[in-house]
Amino acid sequence: MWYEFQGLYLAVNLGCLALPLLLSFDKNVQFYKQWKYFFRVNVAVAAFFIVWDAVFTKMGIWAFNPDYFLGPSLWGLPFEELLFFVCIPYSSVFTYFSLQHYVKRNPLQHAESTLSISAILICAALVVVFFPCTYIALTSFLTLIWLVWAQRNAKPFMADLWLAFFVLLVPFVISNGILTGLSFWEFPFIHNDAAAITDQIVWYHPGHNTGWRIFTMPADDLVYGFLLIAMHIAGIETLRKRDAEKERLS
Repeated sequence: MWYEFQGLYLAVNLGCLALPLLLSFDKNVQFYKQWKYFFRVNVAVAAFFIVWDAVFTKMGIWAFNPDYFLGPSLWGLPFEELLFFVCIPYSSVFTYFSLQHYVKRNPLQHAESTLSISAILICAALVVVFFPCTYIALTSFLTLIWLVWAQRNAKPFMADLWLAFFVLLVPFVISNGILTGLSFWEFPFIHNDAAAITDQIVWYHPGHNTGWRIFTMPADDLVYGFLLIAMHIAGIETLRKRDAEKERLS
């Protein structure tokens, strides 16, 4: 098919990045002014996820189809996979700041505690129920730790984080759908027949996740995606708060 070509993963990355990068210079949001925070945080968070990614790749928890990469790799990870940890966080953080500017009254302002506590309970349940499944168990455990930390340290921005996460679900499912099954729209919205997916850029070992798919994307990726976004937002907001306090005291 027309979309089956060697640079497809790179195209997905650039497609996710293009509009947010272009609109970073919008006179209202002016996201480029947050670059000094984003890139500092991204280096640290991306390094963490890349090490995690490389270890899981070596363990066979997931793998990559060389038919859709340009060739260069590092630590067993294609160049495009490394780029993923810049492009997706960038577009996600851009969305977070855009929503902060344009949504004057966050509809989740009084629901953030309920959402966070519910997420804590869900993550705890996933750890217990799927303990032998390395991907979902570890991802849920790390997200659980972050959410518990956030109950004390992230209250001022949790409602905005949740709003951004829910808004990002549609593009997240589409981009991850392409990566995990090229014709993802041909599959049921929710199913557990991963064996039916025959052509994918990223393959997941069925013994390490819940087995449930949203189109072709493992449902587990929702937890992973939330953690990736949350760690970036928390880091950026922490740096911004620190700089604001320094400016106030100077």
